[in-house]
Amino acid sequence: MRRGRVSIPYARYFVTLCSTNRQSGLTTSQVGESILHALRSLQLDGDIDLHCATLMPDHVHLLFTLKERLTLGQVVGKLKSATQLALKSKHLQWQNNYFDHRLREQIPMEDFARYIFLNPYRKGLLPCNQTWPWWTLNRNYKPEFIELLNEAMYPPPEWLEVQQSARDLIESDSSTKESDSQNKET
Repeated sequence: MRRGRVSIPYARYFVTLCSTNRQSGLTTSQVGESILHALRSLQLDGDIDLHCATLMPDHVHLLFTLKERLTLGQVVGKLKSATQLALKSKHLQWQNNYFDHRLREQIPMEDFARYIFLNPYRKGLLPCNQTWPWWTLNRNYKPEFIELLNEAMYPPPEWLEVQQSARDLIESDSSTKESDSQNKET
């Protein structure tokens, strides 16, 4: 287990998995479908409550609530194991490790979900008048930004002008944690 990694049932996690050496190919039909199928299985097995995810050519962003059955590492291991053959068929494999960030209970998931949704647009993989086929949203989770999309579910172009990184989101959440911790001490 990575130093500082905490696995807490019913905590919300922002997780990023990358292919080894960031090789592209995760959004090919066979691999992408395998990843989405594995995520649905994790949901149906009661291991996670998947809120949303985006598959990128060389990495995957996930936002989910961990359930009680498995630890965070076991969930990631199960996902990697379930998709290993599909990746191998395209001469790909997962990096050994992964990035995770546990969201504070008081923090809405909105900014993280929006970041995940906008990632392929911000990376220039498609224009704002197309739909990214590798975005998935749980029907029971409706982030507020969804209401601001046009009928075809395209983002407004001005959203891409603000270049917020995952690091910015995490640092914002972490600084809020520190602030909350200091307020409790006083």
